[in-house]
Amino acid sequence: MKDQSNPPDEDEKWLSYRDLSVRWKIPVQTLRAWVMRGKLKTVKLGRHVRFSLTYITSLEEAGGLA
Repeated sequence: MKDQSNPPDEDEKWLSYRDLSVRWKIPVQTLRAWVMRGKLKTVKLGRHVRFSLTYITSLEEAGGLA
């Protein structure tokens, strides 16, 4: 589920694929596959794809991906 329609919140913290890969200790390619399958929401900031830290934290607190 890509969320590219809403403008990003200026106070929000953002994670790159690499940042999230290190945080979750999984390969970047796995994250890319999950994004392509719609399992993770992203926001496109210019040419860059980012993950909202608030969104990632909520996934972690919920116990992972649904």
